[in-house]
Amino acid sequence: MATIKDVARMAGVSQSTVSKYINGGQVRPANLEAIRNAIAALDYRVNPFARSLKTQRSHSIGILLPTLSISFYSYIFTALDKVFRENGYHTIISCYSSDHGLERDYLNFLIGTGVDGLIYLPENLTSDEFLEITANRGVPVVQVDRVIPGISADAVLTDNTESAWQAISYLIRSGHRRIAAISGPSSLQTARERIAGYLRALEEKGVHYDDSLIVRGEHTFATGYQGFVDLMALPAPPTAIFSTNSDTTIGIITAARERGVNIPDDVTVFGYDCLDICSMMTPPLPVIHQPEQEIGRTAAAWLIQRLEGDDSPPRTVRLKCTIHL
Repeated sequence: MATIKDVARMAGVSQSTVSKYINGGQVRPANLEAIRNAIAALDYRVNPFARSLKTQRSHSIGILLPTLSISFYSYIFTALDKVFRENGYHTIISCYSSDHGLERDYLNFLIGTGVDGLIYLPENLTSDEFLEITANRGVPVVQVDRVIPGISADAVLTDNTESAWQAISYLIRSGHRRIAAISGPSSLQTARERIAGYLRALEEKGVHYDDSLIVRGEHTFATGYQGFVDLMALPAPPTAIFSTNSDTTIGIITAARERGVNIPDDVTVFGYDCLDICSMMTPPLPVIHQPEQEIGRTAAAWLIQRLEGDDSPPRTVRLKCTIHL
């Protein structure tokens, strides 16, 4: 089996230059080509376990998130993975499907594999559970989209409350007073923040709050579909519906089409995180778009800074969403 020493000898460069290339560093173009040719000719493969024993670094990043089936998460992962690969890291991804037990098990698994750092989109774990698994491991963590209360770590979030307030304010300015909201479970931080923006807008604009106009459920197609059916069956149905999730929005649109309800003539729908779907509607639906690429790039950059020795106090940023009308 070829070694890094063999690659260096064939390429005519030092072992440190080959190591720099393997770990994602910049080398001179002439050396770059020679190293690549030598690696191909020798069929050289990096042994990550041997390397981690020598350097105490695995050059791997754990990414723990609910699912990749929702475009918001998959776009974030794509942005994360690009930045990490450009900096010499590989990613190990686990999806816990909003299952408490799986979330705990996968966190334990990723920490146990010896990842250098962790990008974590939390949902169900308590601070005690998180600390029990991660204590004394020395693994820097960046929380994304939401946080575990009581955990001191970098966090990249979005302005959920402000963007929801803008959406409802727009609907009120457009003449709506019966405005419904189909939201995620109240246990979820992002769902709570978006409903807070909804309620704030109603209060500030003097619009009466009606509890029957709020539907709560999982962030799924079924929640949006059934929520729309139930809302439109009310004695006084809403004239506008605010959706707080992309799958929910798609469920609303599907239920409306199946029942011959015209959007926006019969009821206005304000979407969240499904810009591509909403923009294809005729006319396009208003939608809140979260900056997935910026979220991923920021979280990755912050984690790399920690891995390079940044020991400043934990940071939290709330990135602005874009309102498309």
